[in-house]
Amino acid sequence: MSYWENGGRLDVLSGHTATNTRVDDGGTLDVRNGGAATTVSMGNGGVLLADSGAAVSGTRSDGTAFRIGGGQADALMLEKGSSFTLNAGDTATDTTVNGGLFTARGGSLAGTTTLNNGATLTLSGKTVNNDTLTIREGDALLQGGALTGNGRVEKSGSGTLTVSNTTLTQKTVNLNEGTLTLNDSTVTTDVIAQRGTALKLTGSTVLNGAIDPTNVTLTSGATWNIPDNATVQSVVDDLSHAGQIHFTSTRTGKFVPATLQVKNLNGQNGTISLRVRPDMAQNNADRLVIDGGRATGKTILNLVNAGNSGTGLATTGKGIQVVEAINGATTEEGAFVQGNMLQAGAFNYTLNRDSDESWYLRSEERYRAEVPLYASMLTQAMDYDRILAGSRSHQTGVNGENNSVRLSIQGGHLGHDNNGGIARGATPESSGSYGFVRLEGDLLRTEVAGMSLTTGVYGAAGHSSVDVKDDDGSRAGTVRDDAGSLGGYMNLTHTSSGLWADIVAQGTRHSMKASSGNNDFRARGWGWLGSLETGLPFSITDNLMLEPRLQYTWQGLSLDDGKDNAGYVKFGHGSAQHVRAGFRLGSHNDMTFGEGTSSRAPLRDSAKHSVRELPVNWWVQPSVIRTFSSRGDMRVGTSTAGSGMTFSPSQNGTSLDLQAGLEARVRENITLGVQAGYAHSVSGSSAEGYNSQATLNVTF
Repeated sequence: MSYWENGGRLDVLSGHTATNTRVDDGGTLDVRNGGAATTVSMGNGGVLLADSGAAVSGTRSDGTAFRIGGGQADALMLEKGSSFTLNAGDTATDTTVNGGLFTARGGSLAGTTTLNNGATLTLSGKTVNNDTLTIREGDALLQGGALTGNGRVEKSGSGTLTVSNTTLTQKTVNLNEGTLTLNDSTVTTDVIAQRGTALKLTGSTVLNGAIDPTNVTLTSGATWNIPDNATVQSVVDDLSHAGQIHFTSTRTGKFVPATLQVKNLNGQNGTISLRVRPDMAQNNADRLVIDGGRATGKTILNLVNAGNSGTGLATTGKGIQVVEAINGATTEEGAFVQGNMLQAGAFNYTLNRDSDESWYLRSEERYRAEVPLYASMLTQAMDYDRILAGSRSHQTGVNGENNSVRLSIQGGHLGHDNNGGIARGATPESSGSYGFVRLEGDLLRTEVAGMSLTTGVYGAAGHSSVDVKDDDGSRAGTVRDDAGSLGGYMNLTHTSSGLWADIVAQGTRHSMKASSGNNDFRARGWGWLGSLETGLPFSITDNLMLEPRLQYTWQGLSLDDGKDNAGYVKFGHGSAQHVRAGFRLGSHNDMTFGEGTSSRAPLRDSAKHSVRELPVNWWVQPSVIRTFSSRGDMRVGTSTAGSGMTFSPSQNGTSLDLQAGLEARVRENITLGVQAGYAHSVSGSSAEGYNSQATLNVTF
């Protein structure tokens, strides 16, 4: 019997047979398991629904003969809407899926299986491919199950092949054109690509194998394992990395390092695990090579000791190279950070960027005591400058109608806690004292547009002496600093509201000497500082005032380079920014002296009878101080190539500060003030210590 299906549907049930069937555009032939259809002619747009348990034979729309029978399917072409199911144990040979659905419940793919134009290959169970699965036109989806065997996958055309929720094990994947997306899949193969293509690892995908060469994206949660026995070296053009990359060991015996070569790396907090042999002098680490491009962003390097953890060699020269920049490649400062501590024997190994743009592991124990000693010089000088500039709470007698001269003497303790040591980028641990004498005077007091304006200058001479410790807690030496400073200030106060602003500019000449057991090193330099502080007083009662305050400080320091007994010492420009936020609570007396009450004739008009009669104000000021954007490099080395090492101790951190003071007018034109305070570091490498100050203020 002959059938012609054009817009209709023919269902052939189990045990039934259809012959001489023509299926054109819009028509559907559905042959169930156990059914038979012979002499079938498939036209363009005709739909075939069948599985490998049916018996179907005929010609495709292109005139090629096809057949299904006896668990074997040959030369099937599945157009859009068509569907074929390959049952377990059966074989499909030379299948072409043009937008249709091919479901494999196990079985084998033989010959060339082609997916085009939105085709879907759905796997359930384990399907074997020992030949070729190819994608030539448009997009395609391979999903579910497992595809194993010694075959290969070929991707051509500009579309995207998405492999989703699949275990894929093939000899190779050839990415000739377009994009290959691996999503939530486990893939074991080498990906051999052409330049200009793209490989994306998304979701929880794990790729085991080499890649050569293409643009690669790893999203968070994706993993790429690079085996040391790969048949090709992994080469990537552009790598966008937010996932995990591991160099894995598959060999036994001799350690063979692996290499990943990348042109451009955009790190997005992704990790790369490198195997390292600290017990070997050469060929002792896996390596990331940046070839002619740039490494930007942030990539975390996790270091795996692939040797004897009880044995480690002290590094020589630049150290153990783990990132190599070649052919003019550049790496941003901060492009790589060490994710874990690497220890071997008596040594810790830390990651360092060198002037050749490459990155090396160096044994910490190679640092001599002078390294933290010299590195602390920048911090010590900048701490002194900031304390000297002070804040408004340190400047008494700024209110009033007359110009004044103030003499202040301050001393205190200053130090930094151990926050991991210089090897980890922290300021070295230190403890010491400082003192200075400051003389300042108003130059101008006037009223301008409803505001009180005061300007003045000050000079100061001081000294600080700080003991510095090495990273292991041993004494490194002492740094002494003699400093002379000049500065100027301007105060603006809104007459009606009391809102005020203080602007301070300061310059300091430092003469420093660092002494260790083996060296005396001297350096001179200049420090500068600018400060802006503002506050607004509120009256709580007639005699009690609350004043919120905010201060911003920016400072810098330049020290001269020099030499010690072991080599050169070079300083980069140091800088830091600070924000202080707090409030001042205290009494608010107008400090009017009135008439004298002394019983002594010479003092009757200018002095009080007793201390209890003196006008007095008290105050307390708690604050939070945040230090940020601190910079300051120190480099030591010798004339030997590769011996130079750069250290960049950070001063960033947060401290809590409490100041308290008392101010008394002892004569009509003389005021005495005392204050004391304590600063405590609560995070990072911020300074801490205590201070005390006495101030004499004379108006005229």
